Amino acid sequence: MSDPSKGKLVLWNDDKGFGFVRPESNEKDLFVHISAIKNYQKGQSRRPAVGDTVHYQPIPPAEANGQRRITRAVVLGLNDALFGFDVEPGPWWSVLGLKMLAGAPVLLSFYLIWRTGNPLPLVSYIFMSALSSLYYAADKRRALTHSWRIPEVYLHCFELLGGWPGALLSQKAFRHKNRKGNYQRVFWEIVTLHGLLWLVYLYFDLSGRK
Repeated sequence: MSDPSKGKLVLWNDDKGFGFVRPESNEKDLFVHISAIKNYQKGQSRRPAVGDTVHYQPIPPAEANGQRRITRAVVLGLNDALFGFDVEPGPWWSVLGLKMLAGAPVLLSFYLIWRTGNPLPLVSYIFMSALSSLYYAADKRRALTHSWRIPEVYLHCFELLGGWPGALLSQKAFRHKNRKGNYQRVFWEIVTLHGLLWLVYLYFDLSGRK
C-alpha cells in the first residue's frame, strides 16, 4: 500500500455522513464517506469538521473508472494512531532510538540477575510498563470522549516504579502526553533518575567497589 496523501476537509455534511477533501497538491476534490474514516467513533462528541487535516488513501487508479473517491482516511484530532494507521510516522532512526532506550533497562535488569540473582527490577519494569501502557490507552480514550481523566500523578507513579519504558512507547503509539510540556518535564526527570541509578550501580559493579 502506498503512503497516505494529505489534504483538507473542505465540505462536510454530518447528517448524511460525507464530504470532500482537497489534496495538498490542489488537484480536484475527492469524495469521502464516513465509513472510510477509520478513526471515527459513532456517538463521540468530536466529529469531522471543515478545515480538518486528512490523511487518506484514494481509490486505486485501476478501480477508479473516473471516480475521485477516498477508500481509507484518518482525520487528525479524532483518534490518531489508536487503530493501526500511524498517519505521521517518524524517521526510522527515531523510532529505533526510542525502542533502544525503552529496552535498555530490561537488558540492564538481565545483567543484574546474572550478577546478583535479583529479579525484582526486571519484574518491576515489565509489569509497570504493561500497566502504564494500559492506563495511557485508557486516558487517551477518555480524553477523546471528554470523560473523567486519569490523574497525571498516577501515571508518573507508574513511571517512577519502573513503567517509564512502556509509557515512552505509549506516548509514541497513542500520541498522548507527548506535547504537554510540564508532563514531559517530569517524565524525563524520572527517566534521568533511573539512568543515574543504573550508572551508579554499573560504576561500583565494574570498579569492584562495594
